[in-house]
Amino acid sequence: MVSTTSVSAAVTAQATNEVALALDAETRNQEIVSSLRGFLKHQTERVALYKEFNDAFKEYMAKRMTQEEYATICRIVTEGFVELSVEILALEAYLAGTNNNNTTNTISASSATSSSTTSSSEPLPRTRSLINSPEHAQLIREVQLLEKQKLALTVQGQKWAMEKEAQGIQDQKDQEAEQQLDRVVDKEQEESEVSSKPSTPQLKLSVAEWQSKMDQNRDSLNQIVQDINEKLADIQEAIAVMVL
Repeated sequence: MVSTTSVSAAVTAQATNEVALALDAETRNQEIVSSLRGFLKHQTERVALYKEFNDAFKEYMAKRMTQEEYATICRIVTEGFVELSVEILALEAYLAGTNNNNTTNTISASSATSSSTTSSSEPLPRTRSLINSPEHAQLIREVQLLEKQKLALTVQGQKWAMEKEAQGIQDQKDQEAEQQLDRVVDKEQEESEVSSKPSTPQLKLSVAEWQSKMDQNRDSLNQIVQDINEKLADIQEAIAVMVL
């Protein structure tokens, strides 16, 4: 037969590793609302970073910003995205009940040192709040996945815009070179060896093909933004339900 003393000792030993606090319904709702509002605040900051990113690209393409200046802003924006992702992942984990990092000691230093039965090397108890709201964590996860797609499409669109411009510049140079060569040929009244050689075909996109690619990218990006806004509306609705 197991004595009550040994059972009590076992429970106490387990409690010294971690003390889980089950929150009452009201406090739990407050924590969920606070976390979701924190996420919406981070989402507003992310929108501001996107605006800075897109504005810088427009300035760069308009030749009003140097490549070095554009690269600097890209680095700053990237760092901002990373910092926001870290904060958002922490909120998501907290809501899901998987975050064990935000813990606090529950025994003061004085009580620890006054105990004659506790070794100085023994770990102090820790506490963590049991939010355990995976459905709200999932709302954040869905927005995060959409934001990942949005960033990929944004970068792709900018890359295609630069490639289109580069091809246009090269086409202009090729046209000017051909015109110069024609003038030389007309003056000499003979065909040069260079002009008689067939030009090497290059894989280039027509204006219509470029426009089609850019339109598809824009349409996909607009759809992603619409999906994100719908998810954000779901989060705002969840907040409204809990604060009633």
